[in-house]
Amino acid sequence: MRVLPPFDPETGELLRQPLARQTEIVLDQMRRCLEAAGSSMARVVKCNVYCSDPAHFTTFNEIYGRYFPVDQPARIFLCVPSWPGPFDIEIDCIAVT
Repeated sequence: MRVLPPFDPETGELLRQPLARQTEIVLDQMRRCLEAAGSSMARVVKCNVYCSDPAHFTTFNEIYGRYFPVDQPARIFLCVPSWPGPFDIEIDCIAVT
């Protein structure tokens, strides 16, 4: 799956939101993409998380747990100090169909 920044799926506009909301937007987009491809969040085997600040990990982890409440997929959490846009998080994943 491609990298997903927090953008409005209707307009494509990058959404300036607090990290918690950005994370929800990205994970909701991920869910829609997976379902459109005949998969689901339960079929994700790995996530790569790119974040602007390690201080966001606790907030991110809380929200991630809501989307993956059991059998969480493997993941990495990488800090990226510079972005091409006004957002703090991107996530890509690998899932099976």
